[in-house]
Amino acid sequence: MNAVIECRGAPRDLGRDQGRACRRAVARRFAAGTAWERLRWRAGWPRGPEARCVRDLWRHFPHQADRLAGLGSAAGVPASWLAPRVLAEGGAEAAAVVLEGPPARLGRALEAPFVVRRSRPEGLFASVEVTRPWLPAALVGVNERGLAVASVAGPAADEHCAAPAWLLAQDCLERFEAVGPALDWCCERPGGGGGALLLVHADGDAAGIAFGATRRVLPGAECIVRGEDAAALEKALGDVAPDAAGLARALDGAAVDAGALRLYVGGSAFSP
Repeated sequence: MNAVIECRGAPRDLGRDQGRACRRAVARRFAAGTAWERLRWRAGWPRGPEARCVRDLWRHFPHQADRLAGLGSAAGVPASWLAPRVLAEGGAEAAAVVLEGPPARLGRALEAPFVVRRSRPEGLFASVEVTRPWLPAALVGVNERGLAVASVAGPAADEHCAAPAWLLAQDCLERFEAVGPALDWCCERPGGGGGALLLVHADGDAAGIAFGATRRVLPGAECIVRGEDAAALEKALGDVAPDAAGLARALDGAAVDAGALRLYVGGSAFSP
């Protein structure tokens, strides 16, 4: 059973709540590095792509950078170590899919460790999400206005922004209540690397955006990302009309029924 955590308040407060709840998991991941690596991070010596990622997080994703600062403080690890963890998500592919509606459903395969997180950011939309203990942004989630998003990271690519574009998933959940404005935001905001965001809304609207050298908007029918879990994805799509809970089981991950404001993970349902 994966942990369910509650985070509320300003960005740094959200991070502190996550850091306190996930302190043990974050500390284990930090301790897995060598003694020299831990010393380097505690001394604040990020370098190369890591240093550029830290810089661009603060420049283009300040709320998430602030969230990481709070997370690191509460978990007892350097925020400069946490920031490049967002780059590591591009190392393994994941399957994700949109099933057009209504009701629109969205699913994403997951690998442990992950947590279910309820976020209640100050002055923004509340949401329920799945993320890693050390990440600021959602891998998949739905907000209180019925907008759901799944993020799939791609390999890092240094264009003009070293912070990866998949982090825009959290912006979508916090700021938007419809697919169209969220897509417009994602088309214009900085963010590097590949991957995609898939979005659905309670009204049945569905679309996505593929990142890379150029950005391409995907109609709902094309919102399929095939990774290492392609076989499970095919099995899920082979069902006549899998509900969100069935889609989560078939993908061995999480799925959202946007109309019901429900996130399904491990046989349990969660709401914002």
